[in-house]
Amino acid sequence: MEFARATRPLRFLCSGGMATLVHWLSMAGLIAVGLAPAVATAGGALAGATTNYPLQQKWTFAGDRPAGALPGYAVTCVLGWVLNGVFFVFLHQTLALAVAPAQVLTTALVALSNYTLYKRWVFHDGSHPTG
Repeated sequence: MEFARATRPLRFLCSGGMATLVHWLSMAGLIAVGLAPAVATAGGALAGATTNYPLQQKWTFAGDRPAGALPGYAVTCVLGWVLNGVFFVFLHQTLALAVAPAQVLTTALVALSNYTLYKRWVFHDGSHPTG
């Protein structure tokens, strides 16, 4: 189990990377059909969150509260979705960063928040210290 905990950040990045790819491809497709970038990132974030849950539950946090994690994940997704929108609008519209750099920075900030919440609240069963 210690090996699983030691590799958890790498598994989180791999799982999150796949979900991020879905987010960004969805966002690009939505922009290509004429949606505003802020709307497109919101839609992409929803697509990414749908992809992310089974990956995080089954692979990244396997064994930690596998049943019953969906409600906490949903709350975390709502928070991540709001943070994604706020950070993206701030970086893209207020600071005038281009879409791609604004989304890369936004993704990094939201990922840090998500990892902390997943590890400490969503997928943690409380039977052992978080690691």
